[in-house]
Amino acid sequence: MFAQIYLQKGENDVIMFGFFRKKENGSEPPLKKKIKDMKCRRISYVDTDLDELEGDMRQNAQAVLKLTPVNYYAVKNSYISALIYTSQDYEENYIQFKRVENEHIIGESEIYPLDKQTVSKALAKVGIIIDPDQSKRKSDGGE
Repeated sequence: MFAQIYLQKGENDVIMFGFFRKKENGSEPPLKKKIKDMKCRRISYVDTDLDELEGDMRQNAQAVLKLTPVNYYAVKNSYISALIYTSQDYEENYIQFKRVENEHIIGESEIYPLDKQTVSKALAKVGIIIDPDQSKRKSDGGE
């Protein structure tokens, strides 16, 4: 009798813990794994057509510079949220856009690479001043 109760309890435990199973390591694309370790900055831009923005980004990554940042204190019912991922030396940079409406994400772009000059200009538009060539000067022994 005890063994039978133990088996039933064991079956229930297996079913219950099956819901909390971890993702397998190979199920995530390599780029998503890479950007998890990078610094992420979130910038809100004035709402625009996400499909048109994606088309522009495929042609030229500097299309991000055409976007207008949202005033920090403004009421934001719908906007484009940009996630800018940067490596410590700004050699690798990526951006992903999400369209947000009433605090719900309703659209998401793919991840696009950015050069360090474009990242520097995009961040400067919102008051974040970086020197992308800083790491190069340090490695050259300058400063």
